[in-house]
Amino acid sequence: MKLSKTISALCLSLVLMIGSFGTANAAKRLHAAIADWTGGIITCEVAVAILEREMGYKIKQTVFPSGTGLWEAIAAGELDFACESWPSYAEADDVMFNEDLIYDGKVVKSYKGDGTVDLLGTTGIIGMSDYWIPKYAADELGIKTWKDLNKHKAKFATIETGGKGRLIGCPVAGWNCHDQKRLDLLGIDFQADELGTEAAAIAEAKAAYMRKEPFLLYLWSPHWFFGEFDMVGVQLPEYKTCEGDTFTEANNWKTCGTDGWPATGWDKDYTMNYGNPDTFAKPEHAKAKAFFERMKLENLDQAKMLVEVDIKKRDVKEVVNEWLDNNPDKWKSWLPN
Repeated sequence: MKLSKTISALCLSLVLMIGSFGTANAAKRLHAAIADWTGGIITCEVAVAILEREMGYKIKQTVFPSGTGLWEAIAAGELDFACESWPSYAEADDVMFNEDLIYDGKVVKSYKGDGTVDLLGTTGIIGMSDYWIPKYAADELGIKTWKDLNKHKAKFATIETGGKGRLIGCPVAGWNCHDQKRLDLLGIDFQADELGTEAAAIAEAKAAYMRKEPFLLYLWSPHWFFGEFDMVGVQLPEYKTCEGDTFTEANNWKTCGTDGWPATGWDKDYTMNYGNPDTFAKPEHAKAKAFFERMKLENLDQAKMLVEVDIKKRDVKEVVNEWLDNNPDKWKSWLPN
């Protein structure tokens, strides 16, 4: 009888232990929305891998198209978090965030929405467009900014551009880069060429790079091109708009000279991770929230992984885990204490 009671007590203890383990294990589960473009996928796979490898989480992953529907799903608690939203392409952030977006201790944007989605912090990725030249050309010619381009325009000229330098510009007019207008307003004596597709522009730039020729290229970062070729931006004037934002089709593309767009560079996109407020208010997810607040992936690291995934066609999880194994000094500081 005593033996039977002892066995029963042990069984009960075992059941309670298993139940306790199951509860604890359940508390370490999150549901992530995975982006529908390679850069965003890489950023989220980095976050997921660290949460699983280093913090004991089990992350369910669902590929979910970007857009307002994703934000609504997170607000409703159907998903716990998503990665790398670009403010320029988001419409819901102004409505659903109610906090400051902070990068390197500086408030880069203040949101006054309803707080139905939690801004978990920046990813570290900064979306940036600029005009770029190869570093070998910048070093050889002493070009530091766009103001130095005219002195060396002959080096960038082609038969088609005559005495003007050449810009491999935005591939199509529909992107509304307004390259030629920008060049003219800033007094840069270059001709902007639209080649029709991103692939055509990149192919031409790559060929010029392999020949070690100077060239000027419109491109955005992060992009796999920067993971393969050493380029430097010409630091166009900081983005600003005219009062009333006059440079629109509705206003017949009226400019305000050099006081605003398009006589400037592009606005920066401080990309961010975001999640369900109720999920990340729970004590069991406090460390996950602290991790997101510390995360800071760099453009060049993503660009190098983009080369592996988009160009070499390697598996994204394999590439991300390889990066984590080889670069602990870059991400260990993201882990909460």
